[in-house]
Amino acid sequence: MKKLLILGSLICLFTFGAVCGFAVAMRVVKNNLNEDYFVRQRIAEESRRLKLTSEQLEKAKSSYEQLKRDLVTVKSDTLQAITMAIIKQSTELATFLDSEQLEEFKKLNDERRARMEKNFKS
Repeated sequence: MKKLLILGSLICLFTFGAVCGFAVAMRVVKNNLNEDYFVRQRIAEESRRLKLTSEQLEKAKSSYEQLKRDLVTVKSDTLQAITMAIIKQSTELATFLDSEQLEEFKKLNDERRARMEKNFKS
């Protein structure tokens, strides 16, 4: 019974860690992979290389706005899928580790989270 309680607690802890990691990743993606920036760069390059007129740019405006919306959706869906895959793998692994391994696994996940936060703050 005690092992089951410990295992349940650790699974909850790992899940919480993954959710926190997801939140950090969302913040980083929002700052570094900005769809507004991407679309602005694309408009500038296509305008220059294709020598688009202002009339053509106005007609293309809705397609650029749709691109921006599509990028937001893809980014969100991808991050959610990554987070779910990590949670699934961590939960499955935790089910057959002994108590010493679970404690080390917790430390490993804490280190990974700290590295990720450090890399994304840079």
